[in-house]
Amino acid sequence: MMERLFTILAAVPIIFACTYFGGIWFFLLVSVLATISINEFYNLMKKKGFNPYYTLGNFFSLLIIVLIHNTLKHPDWEPVSSAILTAAIISCFCAGIFIRRSAQATANISVTVLGILYVGWLFSYLVLLRALTDNGIFLFFLMFAVWIADTLAYIVGKKIGKRQLSPYISPKKTVEGAIAGFIGAMIAAIAFGMFYENTLIPANMIHYLLMGALIGVFAQISDISESIIKRDAGVKDSSNIVPGHGGVLDRMDSFIFTAPILYYYITVFFLR
Repeated sequence: MMERLFTILAAVPIIFACTYFGGIWFFLLVSVLATISINEFYNLMKKKGFNPYYTLGNFFSLLIIVLIHNTLKHPDWEPVSSAILTAAIISCFCAGIFIRRSAQATANISVTVLGILYVGWLFSYLVLLRALTDNGIFLFFLMFAVWIADTLAYIVGKKIGKRQLSPYISPKKTVEGAIAGFIGAMIAAIAFGMFYENTLIPANMIHYLLMGALIGVFAQISDISESIIKRDAGVKDSSNIVPGHGGVLDRMDSFIFTAPILYYYITVFFLR
């Protein structure tokens, strides 16, 4: 317990400061998180007997984040993202040809590309979401909503949870906990609306409720999706790099799907 608390006290101020000030500091934070996460993902794939191409995966994952960071200053760079994904796929097939692991070349290519998409591509939305405001308020909102949802889901699931949500994938998660997490995200969204609009009754209440609902659903789907990977590899945590918390991928799992979904909702509906 003390180990978990110490990690939180050490990491949270750094994460908050990088998010608030943005720029190169936030870029470096996301780059480090993505680099560790993609290697954790590939290590899990190795436990399944696959041999992902680490160098290519790391290179293209980081390249995507570099591109997205620079696209904020050079919007005309945006079409390059399609070129990077194309280059990543072609490069992985080339690796399959020239690296002598032909017995499972297709699988190795597949898990390498999946890592680039799952980590590099989806993590890049953290950069986009943070850039919507000068101080990253929407990313802070996502952190707050996910934290409230996870905390309520854990407490309620532990106290009164009886029906397993997904027995094979994540036996400890319960239906009661999932419902509590969903409600928690809604409460967090309303609280954010009150703060963002500086009023007790936000004018955009419907939007806040919808954003809370999306986070409440997809944070848990994102969490369970990472659990699928770990269950398939036969491990409890993606690594032990974060004292008391497992791996970086374990700590980021709820954000992997929610960051892009929240980003698109805000840009398409909320900030129109």
